[in-house]
Amino acid sequence: MFFPNRWHIYYLFYLLLTYAAGIRAQDATPLHFRSITINDGLSQGYVSCIMQDKQGFMWFATGDGLNKYDGYTFTVYHHNPDDPTSIASDDLTYVFEDSQQRLWIATRNNGLDYFDRKTNTFHHFRSSGEHGILSDKVGEISESNTGALWIGTYLGVDRMEILPVQHASRNSDFLSENTITFTHIRADKNFDEKKPGDPVRGSFLTDSRGHTYVATANRIYELVFNTDNTYRFVKKTVLPARHNNFISVLMEDAASHSLLMNSESAVMFPNYDVNRPHTLYEYKDHVAGHVAVIAKNQMLWMAENHGIKRIHIPDNTQGYYEPADSSQTDALRTATCMFSDRQGLLWIGTGGYGILKYDPEKERFHHILPNTRQYQLVELQPGIIVTNNFEKITLQENKSAMEQGNCAITSLQRKFLNHHVLRLTKDTANTLWIPDGRNITSYNLLTQEEHTYKVWKQAQSGQIFPLYIDRHNTFWFGRKQQFFHLTLPGNLSTINYPLKQSDFEEDFLQAIYEDGDTLWLGTIHGLFRYSISRNSIEKYYYFQPNDSTSLSNNFIYCICNDVSDPHRYLWIGTKGGGLNRLDKSAGKFVRYSTKNGLANNVIYGMLPGDDGNLWLSTNKGLTAFNNSTSQFRNYDADDGLQSNEFNRYAYCKTSNGWLVFGGMNGINYFDPKEIKPLEPPDISFTDFRLFNKPVNIKAPDAPLNTNINYAAELRLKYKQNVITFQFAAMDYRREGNIVYRYKMNGFDKDWIYASTAHEATYTNLDPGKYDFIVQASFEGSLWSNKKKSISVIILTPWYKAWWFYLLVTTITCTVIYAMYRYRLYQLKRLEKLRNRIARDLHDEVGSSISTIAIYSKIMQEQVNSVDFDNEPLIHKINDFATEIMASMNDIVWNINTKNDAFDRIIIRMREQASQLLEAKGYTVQFDFDEALGRMKLNMERRREFYLLYKEAINNIAKYADGENVWISLLVQNGFILLSIKDDGRGFDKEKLRNTGNGLANMQHRAETLRSDLSLDTTPGCGTTVTLKFHAG
Repeated sequence: MFFPNRWHIYYLFYLLLTYAAGIRAQDATPLHFRSITINDGLSQGYVSCIMQDKQGFMWFATGDGLNKYDGYTFTVYHHNPDDPTSIASDDLTYVFEDSQQRLWIATRNNGLDYFDRKTNTFHHFRSSGEHGILSDKVGEISESNTGALWIGTYLGVDRMEILPVQHASRNSDFLSENTITFTHIRADKNFDEKKPGDPVRGSFLTDSRGHTYVATANRIYELVFNTDNTYRFVKKTVLPARHNNFISVLMEDAASHSLLMNSESAVMFPNYDVNRPHTLYEYKDHVAGHVAVIAKNQMLWMAENHGIKRIHIPDNTQGYYEPADSSQTDALRTATCMFSDRQGLLWIGTGGYGILKYDPEKERFHHILPNTRQYQLVELQPGIIVTNNFEKITLQENKSAMEQGNCAITSLQRKFLNHHVLRLTKDTANTLWIPDGRNITSYNLLTQEEHTYKVWKQAQSGQIFPLYIDRHNTFWFGRKQQFFHLTLPGNLSTINYPLKQSDFEEDFLQAIYEDGDTLWLGTIHGLFRYSISRNSIEKYYYFQPNDSTSLSNNFIYCICNDVSDPHRYLWIGTKGGGLNRLDKSAGKFVRYSTKNGLANNVIYGMLPGDDGNLWLSTNKGLTAFNNSTSQFRNYDADDGLQSNEFNRYAYCKTSNGWLVFGGMNGINYFDPKEIKPLEPPDISFTDFRLFNKPVNIKAPDAPLNTNINYAAELRLKYKQNVITFQFAAMDYRREGNIVYRYKMNGFDKDWIYASTAHEATYTNLDPGKYDFIVQASFEGSLWSNKKKSISVIILTPWYKAWWFYLLVTTITCTVIYAMYRYRLYQLKRLEKLRNRIARDLHDEVGSSISTIAIYSKIMQEQVNSVDFDNEPLIHKINDFATEIMASMNDIVWNINTKNDAFDRIIIRMREQASQLLEAKGYTVQFDFDEALGRMKLNMERRREFYLLYKEAINNIAKYADGENVWISLLVQNGFILLSIKDDGRGFDKEKLRNTGNGLANMQHRAETLRSDLSLDTTPGCGTTVTLKFHAG
């Protein structure tokens, strides 16, 4: 008898643990979650509730504030004791949006809040006050089909009815706009198992029929509320009494007309009959309180211990999953809530680890054999593929399973695994063929028989690469510089390439593609067309510089006929040259590259999908190419691919239409008909900035008084000329692959492609009205009609207003007209001056010259007469010449503008009086005001003033016959006052009124000067002349 020692026992124990771990690993399928933590902006790792609002924003209730998430950034709302409109507390339990798109927040100890997202203000409902709730400790919130809210609190249930007030003010707040009525339902008075003071634990549900259910501890009640505000509870079911047993979640699957609850087990009630429970799943740990959610396609997700259970409700098919990243296991173990958004993404809140996000759509790219490198794939039987590592894999639709350990496959592994097998292939009988040096080995999957054929009797340098078997089971392969044709058992023929010997390399031939009687040969130096029937290479295609219709790159990896028109077009995948389409009849190529939307220009594999697309494997994921629209859809590791890098020859299409591609981290297989293009996402505005600073809508001078996403119009001052709009797509599936374009109608002529940037900045917009429009799409997808827009009005500054332009125009026209009038006036004035000078010359000089001419002629006639005395005539001629000189002097002085100053006028007045009066023996006394030195008279007024003064002086010299003259010129109250007084004999004004030309001339000049002239004289008492005129 054998008695094991302790080392045997240890070894056996190790084997059992290893086996158990292996069983667990096989039972659990790995899921790739994305962790969202405080490092990404989440305010706290403990998340008690998750919700998505109608606009698409995600909301998270945490122990440290309310979080809004747009896929890029978090906006956190904290309690501010100095702001009564801030959230009531940071410790939150639930967030809920009702049918009127009102957001409600439940706090752990500070009541209920309504959040007005338009104005960023919170309205509070506490247990005290006019609008009091039952308790400040608030839990779940639900809504009845009438719009009333059901609010679970520590002491019971509140029914909150909100009715709008008629004719409420537009600017009134929520409480003024609505009438709010609470109906308090205490737990200790209505629930059988409750005792006074016991807290309420459980869940609410209002189903699609309008029935409201309340789960408390281990019982389910239907709450019937009547129109007269009376209510009653109908006990529906009672769970077996167990320790710590309570119903954590009530759910509805409307598609199957069923209710579901989650406690120690997942229970379904078909046809809403809660008296006929049907257990879907019994939790292994028998601990109640598990979180669960019903997602798209009637998938029930439930958190269990360190994994997730998924049940397809209609057929009860189940699967167990664990995080692919083991560091997320602890987070999943503390799951506090689950939520499925409108795109079907699963969000899991945890107790301290933040949020786990999972996209079920990624499962469509089934991923198997992780951490392995795949270089070749061949389907031997429907759904069964063999890899270059001789692993036989059975592909399944709902889950992946890798079948290993087959002895025949093991024999191939022992025989070839250390060899450099470059290409596997199969014949029409699904026999696997493996080239190796000078031999080719066959393997039958059904009989597991092997047979080796010698191609060459002696060893040859170089590998058989690649190996291809046509529909007639003829072998075609390349080796170094030659192309071979083989029919077993040993008929081998050689075809030479039409190239120089120096052009060949070890792996010259890369791909063989059968196309009727033609074999297309893809090499590292171009494409060859080989005719099987004529046994000749008939055409050679290669890259030609400066010819865009030639092959883009000579290094060819893969070849495939066109799906829609295989007789005309051939597709070629190149190494670095992208995709090429050959028109077989014309011999011309059309090139496609990253410039056209291709993910990468290295194309390893190419398969036609049953969805009508051409699927390409590259160095940057997979690409689906639609030939009819020339559109590319690109997929990468974020979509569930094994990695972004695939490998050449690692691709095949199965008999049921699945496409299989291998790469650096395993294999992806999928049904291309299930890979649908994602619908363009909705889009929302997330922020608005002025001069790169966020705008506080609560500030009194803010250009916005509402949240930017709710605003229809934005009015800005002209100086607010640096504006930034931030936006986000309300889709969280491929956040890194969402692209944007935007346009400012009235400024931009075309759309501006922003790639993945989610903001737009404009500077120095002219005054006017604009419309800012933004759209979002997934990279490689078409743009849709979905858009978000806002009107932007740049107010016109006063100096650019129409009335200002009109005023400036009017002033300009007035100035131009005034300048014209002034110019015309000046011209008329000049003409008048000329006429006056001519008249003065004629009147004052012309007559004197004429007299001189007469006297000169008389003297000329009498020049020979002895008796004629010419001396009197000479004296007269001298007098007239002196008068002419004086007149000319007056004329020249008068037209000189330098004499406008009173200083010059006074000098002239002194000269005139001194020359004329002092020669007559008068004593002249002058009195001139010093203020006159700063004043001027224009030419016309100065002339009239001076001539009037001169006339007065001349009259004194001729007629006064006195001894003294007093002349004063003063400034008084804005007037200039001239006084000329003599002590002569005077005269009688009445006698001279109609006979004196001198006085008449003086009066005429006074009128022209617009002045007052007065004459004070009495015979024998002298004469005083006074002139008063305005100084301006």
